[in-house]
Amino acid sequence: MRADLGVAEIESLLTSSAEHNARVGVTSAFLMNDRRCLHAMEGSPKVIRSILECIWDDRRNEEFAILDIAYGEAALFPDWPLKVITAETLQEDDSLQQHPGVLWLANMGGGLDVYFQPAQRGAD
Repeated sequence: MRADLGVAEIESLLTSSAEHNARVGVTSAFLMNDRRCLHAMEGSPKVIRSILECIWDDRRNEEFAILDIAYGEAALFPDWPLKVITAETLQEDDSLQQHPGVLWLANMGGGLDVYFQPAQRGAD
């Protein structure tokens, strides 16, 4: 996400995304550490492609890369239209740290501990 986005705009984006996902039958988990995000979505390929095109075109995103496309037999996030997971939510809900889908997604970013480390800043 772009660095100049305010909290209200981010919250609005996440709320509208969760509502849209629920309407179109998509489930997902969204790991967020500062402005770094990892997002896993599950649903029909046609719907996922449409969402990815919207994300790609959205001016609020600075960088966007697809890390993996996989077809699974069972949903990892069946009850989550858009579950936002931050370092704080991980501390508040211990079950997230053991959730197979959350662990799989976090491993894309180096694992939960690595992903949720403070971002490294350039040397002064």
